[in-house]
Amino acid sequence: MDRFRLECFVALAEELHFHRAAERCHVSQPAMSQQVRNLERELGVQLAHRTKRTVVLTPAGEVFLREARKTLRQLDLAVLLAQRTDRGEIGQLTVGVTSPALYVLFPEAARLFHAALPRVGMIVRELTTAEQEKALRAGDIDVGLIHPPLDDTGLRTEEVARAPFHLALPNVHPLARSESLELAELAGQRFVIFPRQIAPQLYDTIISMCQDAGFSLEIAMEAYPAQSIIALVSSGVGLGFIAGEMQRLNRPGVVYRPLRGAGPQLSVGVAHHPDGVSPAVEAFVDAARAAGRDVR
Repeated sequence: MDRFRLECFVALAEELHFHRAAERCHVSQPAMSQQVRNLERELGVQLAHRTKRTVVLTPAGEVFLREARKTLRQLDLAVLLAQRTDRGEIGQLTVGVTSPALYVLFPEAARLFHAALPRVGMIVRELTTAEQEKALRAGDIDVGLIHPPLDDTGLRTEEVARAPFHLALPNVHPLARSESLELAELAGQRFVIFPRQIAPQLYDTIISMCQDAGFSLEIAMEAYPAQSIIALVSSGVGLGFIAGEMQRLNRPGVVYRPLRGAGPQLSVGVAHHPDGVSPAVEAFVDAARAAGRDVR
């Protein structure tokens, strides 16, 4: 059904005068008459009785007028929603977030994103970096907070933050007397560490840096997220690496000490598919960049 034809009929039904209706639709009077006749032919019903001086809607025309107005309003709404979605003003964004990034970067990025696009909803999925690579390729998520680099070089990735790891340890531990520690001082200790699949390269980097410091990391238990590691530290299972100040949780019996010299760092990046980047994805990337400046 032609939109202009509907508009011509509504104009005629409201004006009940062919000349005024034609002026309203910016067409000639014969063209207006032809549009209405074509509409009646398409519907197979007579919509109006015409004389030289009057136009009167038929009962069918009265009913069709109500529905035609609804249809035009719905078309206008559809156009408006499509345009606003294209501009990123409304819609929904699905974001993948690793467990560490969920506490280190995501809260501030989400706040900034919501401030920029308050009408865009957000679905958050906690996924490992490897899981996010698959989800981005499949289109299951729109953007992700990951730990670069990615294996898939076809995805667009940008590091937005780097947080040094601090050590979480029981407050009764002898090492807790020091204000800061070096990796070499941790030789002989047992550790609670996140599983390798959470961030494979970071896991391997921690193992390698400990070896460079003269000892092999003894893993007592693997756990995540950060609060689980901290809980196990408080119960004496082992020491834990906690990324930056933002992962510190106040828990009785646990203290945190920075590491001096070369130490592992948590790299957080934002990743998305390079094709058809939406305004909402661009806004989230901008929010992640801004949030990353405050990570330490």
